[in-house]
Amino acid sequence: MSVKYNITNKKKIHDGFFKLHELTFTHQKHNGTWSSEIKREIFSGAHVATVIPYDPINKKMILLEQFRPGLLNRKDDPIIIEIVAGIIDEGELPEDAAQRECLEETGCSVKKIQNILSYYPAPGSSESFYHLFLAEIESFSGKRIVGEKDENEDILVASYSIDEVRNLMKRKKIINGLTLIALQWFFLEYYKD
Repeated sequence: MSVKYNITNKKKIHDGFFKLHELTFTHQKHNGTWSSEIKREIFSGAHVATVIPYDPINKKMILLEQFRPGLLNRKDDPIIIEIVAGIIDEGELPEDAAQRECLEETGCSVKKIQNILSYYPAPGSSESFYHLFLAEIESFSGKRIVGEKDENEDILVASYSIDEVRNLMKRKKIINGLTLIALQWFFLEYYKD
């Protein structure tokens, strides 16, 4: 389906850590008529590389625990469990960003990488576009703390068995959407007992 639309105005309304634009537009509706003028705030999103760091020999997955300020006004714990994710720098290929982010956020070098899928995580409010990769790595035992100081990152990195990851999902300890998408793909399409 090819939808016709007309953007009549795009105004920057915030330019901080996140950039926010107000879009004014009309679009052709399903019945062929045109909508009235609509205004929406849209986050100017980045392209993001997301990575499932997996050790197929030891059947271990590396997951991260990070503080997320978006949960501060909710009753959920703002430290959540997630996979590797990071912004793709301008001119950088998604695969290269995935390998860089995996090393930065886990300390693990990527042996082999596979592009899984790409998607818009929140197209009603953001231009962001995510690329999901499976990275074969050599895992480690236990936990360690990493993070880019200039980005104020404080990341607890831990190695989990596949059963431990499943248990985290069953107990609803993983509440990050991109991580749930990644792990559901992993268990439905890749990992076979």
